[in-house]
Amino acid sequence: MSGEFDPTNELGLFPEKIFSCGARGFLARGDSLRHLCRRFIPNGDRVLDVLERYDMLTSYVVSREEAIAGNAAKWALPLLKGCGATDQAAYVCAKENLKVMPGAEDAIRYLSKLLPTYVTSSTYEQAMLPLEEALDAPLADVACSQSLMDQSNFGRMYSKTIKKTAEKIAKLEIPETFYALEKETSLDSRDISIIEFMDDVLDEKIEGPGEHLMESNAVMNSSKKAYRILDIRRSVNVDLDGMVCIAGDHSDYQTMDLIREGNGLSISFNGSEYAVRGSSIAVISESATVGALLSYLFYDKGVQAVTDLVKDWSRDTLRYMGFTDRYLAEKLLSETTPWPEVYLVNKNNMDRIAERSDKVHSMMMKERVLQPGFEPGCQPRKG
Repeated sequence: MSGEFDPTNELGLFPEKIFSCGARGFLARGDSLRHLCRRFIPNGDRVLDVLERYDMLTSYVVSREEAIAGNAAKWALPLLKGCGATDQAAYVCAKENLKVMPGAEDAIRYLSKLLPTYVTSSTYEQAMLPLEEALDAPLADVACSQSLMDQSNFGRMYSKTIKKTAEKIAKLEIPETFYALEKETSLDSRDISIIEFMDDVLDEKIEGPGEHLMESNAVMNSSKKAYRILDIRRSVNVDLDGMVCIAGDHSDYQTMDLIREGNGLSISFNGSEYAVRGSSIAVISESATVGALLSYLFYDKGVQAVTDLVKDWSRDTLRYMGFTDRYLAEKLLSETTPWPEVYLVNKNNMDRIAERSDKVHSMMMKERVLQPGFEPGCQPRKG
């Protein structure tokens, strides 16, 4: 999908708008890294939960100067390697567990024929390959995390140490405390324990081959995602107000906020709390079609047209609204998945929507079913 020849750029004919998206929650359901941790690390679900909690705490709550959101994928590498994972096993695991979002193939193919299309994900390369094959969208340019585990040699004793470290990580207790972004707060004692233990792990426990493995692989964290958008902006000569971005990971916050502040269209799609906080529109949907529809409308008529549609979001509005091309609108109306929830995000509703979307994001990444009776009007957790 990447590296395709673009004759318009060769001729100096640059596009006016571009489309960018992440993979998880929009193109694929579930988390390939979680599947990999489950398969190789004892109690791997729990281990990954701790890594992601530590990532969130240091990046957004404590806001360490050196912290970069999205590094959980980097920290997981030595644990996976020490527990027996290989590059081939990672590919096989991802392919066996791949669940493409309904409507994703049509969405990415439709948009990539209209707009320069970029997919940016922290997903390991071994997991992006089967997703690219399933989507079959040759015009999209893809960037993801490099995770070459076979290049490092772990001895038996070192692997044993890594496994013991993973066991200790899994025993850490994770609170459900909610921390509002950019607000002073006191940390839960259990979160303090996570930070202290993981600081020690990264400073002392994972040295030598494990440290080399982490440093020699390029993980697509929040910083790299934001720089990629800026690089794309320079290469195609499109300003931020000509960009639409659909994403949902907490490491997408910087990119989404950048585009939103630049008057582009920033869409959280089944997004985590921080993805919602970086968005102008939040979508909760079991089909990718609605994301493609909003992106198409941005391409065709601009941000205001998207805003007007979302303000009056309903089947009737969509049924009678005038589109230059009604293909995506008719497709969405004909789908049997639940009607998508679509919100304009503002300061008054941000906490409520972030709470709602974050629960859906977590359940979708862990492939659990959203319990009935959970309504968008829920109150945020207190922390």
